[in-house]
Parts: sequence; C-alpha cells; structure tokens
Amino acid sequence: MRFLRTLLITFAILSINAFAGGEHGHEGHMEGEFELTPDIVEKLHIKWEKVSQREVSVHKKYPAVVKDDLTLSEAVYSPVEGIIKKLFVKEGDRVKKGQKLAVVYSPEIKRLIADIQMMKVKVKNLKAVYEREKQLYEAEVIPYGRYFEAKISYENALGELNAMEESLRAYGDIEGVNLVLKSHIDGYVAQQNVVLGDSVDLSKQIFRIHSHEKLWVVAMVPVADVRLFKKGKKVSIISPLGKTEGVVDFISHKVDPETKRNDVRIIGDNSKDTLKPNMFVDVLLSTQKVRGLFIPERAIVIKDDKQFVFLKEGEHVKPVEVILGEKVDGYYRIIDGLHEGEEIITDGVSFLKSRFLAEVEGH
Repeated sequence: MRFLRTLLITFAILSINAFAGGEHGHEGHMEGEFELTPDIVEKLHIKWEKVSQREVSVHKKYPAVVKDDLTLSEAVYSPVEGIIKKLFVKEGDRVKKGQKLAVVYSPEIKRLIADIQMMKVKVKNLKAVYEREKQLYEAEVIPYGRYFEAKISYENALGELNAMEESLRAYGDIEGVNLVLKSHIDGYVAQQNVVLGDSVDLSKQIFRIHSHEKLWVVAMVPVADVRLFKKGKKVSIISPLGKTEGVVDFISHKVDPETKRNDVRIIGDNSKDTLKPNMFVDVLLSTQKVRGLFIPERAIVIKDDKQFVFLKEGEHVKPVEVILGEKVDGYYRIIDGLHEGEEIITDGVSFLKSRFLAEVEGH
C-alpha cells in the first residue's frame, strides 16, 4: 500500500506539468492528452508496443478436475523386519528426493553389523597369518601346502566379509544400527500407514509418495467434441493459481450416462505448482488460428460504453476511441480507430486511465 501511495503521489506531481500547463505543458492539447516524460515512464512502469497483424488462437473451453498421476508414485516399504523408531514426515507433507522419511530399528541389522565387526577381526588375524606363512614359504622354511592353506583361509574370510557388507548396503542407508528410509522422488506424502512403535516388514507399506511434477487433468468433453482431441495434442490448462500446459494422454470410450460426456485424460505440467489434486480447472483446446489486427485486452479503457486506448505519438500520449471486434485468447480485434504501425500503451494503463477519467468527468 505504501508503494502504491508513493506511485500515485509521484504520478500526481509529474502530471501537474503535463495536464495543467506547467514547465512541460503545451497549449491546445486535446482532452486527456499529455506529455510522456522519462520520469513518468520510469516511475509508472509504462510500456508500449506497435499495433500489428498477429495470429491468435481460437479456443474451446472444457471443465476438468486434477488428479494424482498414479504412474508417478512410490510405495515405501522396509526391506527388513523392525520397529518404527522415528518419523520425520506425516501425511500431506511435501518431500524432496533423498529426504529422510523414517528410522527403523532392526535386530537383524544389529546382528549383521555385529557379525561384520567380528568378521573384520577374523580377516585381520588371517591376513597376518597368511602374510607370515607367505614369507616363510618364500624363504623355503615351510612347504607349499601350509602356505596355500593360510592363503585360502584368508581369501575365504575376506569373501565372507565382502558378502556381509554387501548385504548391509542392500538394505539402504544405515545410521548406527538403524535403517533410514528416504524418498526417491520429489512429491507429497499421500498415505502414511504407521505410527511410532509399529512393527514393519516387506509386506507392510509405510508411506506412499506421489510426485506432483506432473498431474493428471481429466477433462469432461461433450461427445460431439471428442473428435477434436488426439493423443499427443497440446492444450492449455487454466487454474486458480495460473496457466500451464498439458498433453492429451488418453481418451475414454465410455460416455457418462448423466452428463453425456467423455473423459479425456491430460498430463499437466506442474513445474510451477499451479495444479493441486482435486482442483477444478479449465482446459483450453485450440481449434483454429485467426490472423488480424489485434491488441491486448489490458490496453483498453472503457468509458460510457465506449472503448479507448492510449495512442503514443512521439513524446505525447492521447486517448483515442476504437471500435472492437471479437475477443480471442485475451486479444481484441480492431475494427476501426487504429492503424498498423501506430504505438499504444500496454502497461501502466491504470494510472493513465484514472487521470483520463478524472479529466473527462471534470468537463
């Protein structure tokens, strides 16, 4: 609010000269015309663009609902029997790949770690015996059979140790004598099936993680329009949180007996977090391209059922009345009032509009 108030005050001060014949004013200006000084452009973030021929898309709009993409989920199990010792997340939490989910205490892992420690001692002793016997054999003090027996004993023990350590690594991340369960994907905890102290094993699902990088968007399409959709066709998705894109993935052959519509499943890009499961959205399907003289909707000012835009002529701006045609994809077709190549204000219009309307009402 403080920033907006500052802008309004700045605009009022800068506009005194432009509208009231101050230092930068000029006589004989038309109603609403004023000088576009560098200060006004900078402080009010005013931008403009040339009126030109452009191609815009004509869309059809369909209601849709967002659902989890069941192909992008992870079921989390404990690979060993144990007890839930710690929980780091709960149902509904957002998680990152590699984030800790839970700690499992397992007597089996504890025994394996103890066995590994004992085997390391055994390997160390057998290695010392083997190296001593090797030296004696090379000095021709002992027969080959005795040296070979020491060598085989050491190598067998080393092989057992490596196998035991590989078994421990196969369980996953180990901290002390505990197993740490981590997420392998970015997403949300869709299900939590345990509490502290619960027993777990390979048969019990602990969590289910859904990835939300992509989500299913199921559009409800009238039977007559199903032919417009093809697998792989790109569509736009409008949600309360913004706009994103999607690709048609599946077209159902079943018609809902009540709505007389087919479900069309779309894989929606959720990299900007604009989609949420169970959210209602609109799917826009481009049906044709239209070319013409179009200007963005944000450039238009309405006064007494008439439409105006701010025309930039050199360093001056003035409102001009325009006649508009159809609205297509956020743009209006120009029927009359503007010509190709002319420049109009597209950003900062609200500040110009307030001054223009105030001056019109003052007359």
